[in-house]
Amino acid sequence: MHPGMVHWVVLSCVLLRGLCVLTYAADQTITRTVEDFTLGMPKKQTLTRFIAGVKQHTSTLVDQPQTDTQGLMEFFQHHPMDAAAKQGVAPQSSDVLYTINVLLFDAPEFKDPVVNIALAAQVEQSLAWSSPTVQSMYLVLYQSEVFGIFVLPLASYETIKKDIITTYGPSQESIYHKSYGSAFVQGDQWSDTDTILTLTVDNGLFYADRAVYALLHEEAVGMLKPMP
Repeated sequence: MHPGMVHWVVLSCVLLRGLCVLTYAADQTITRTVEDFTLGMPKKQTLTRFIAGVKQHTSTLVDQPQTDTQGLMEFFQHHPMDAAAKQGVAPQSSDVLYTINVLLFDAPEFKDPVVNIALAAQVEQSLAWSSPTVQSMYLVLYQSEVFGIFVLPLASYETIKKDIITTYGPSQESIYHKSYGSAFVQGDQWSDTDTILTLTVDNGLFYADRAVYALLHEEAVGMLKPMP
């Protein structure tokens, strides 16, 4: 075979291998399930699993005074599921929507105080819990379904980022957004047609449903349109 042809064949193989790697990374579907909780899961189902985990001691409530935690566990043990489920939701404030916004696209529409308060009233957040595999985890719910899953892993930031890049390829976008108050959120982002995954430099993982975020954003834009 002519030397020039050999060179072309080798180069073609290298290019094709690179294309396959890029296609593999782009085609990977971002996970929507963490610790048996899935984006889009109905609220009742998530709370059933959450309460079962607390009762079975596979999940431990965090960010709660010890007396409150013990009281909640006793409440879960001795009350019907519907009553216990109401105790699984954390007190809300408009801060939750600011946080969600900066973890995703930092859209200006969500920064309007009136819009923020109105939409945040429709968003629910579960109590946070820890388990043998995560330091902390909580769910964000909208229209009675899981819209987001926030996780603080046990593994280091370097390990988590390496695993994500191995699975999904290089980050598709870097974020550096001002959050509520004076703090900033910095990190990397991956996405597919259904899911957005954000990894912050302080090792927080946030999985979010793209369609629900688009719905919230559309509602925010509608609120800011001038009256005819």
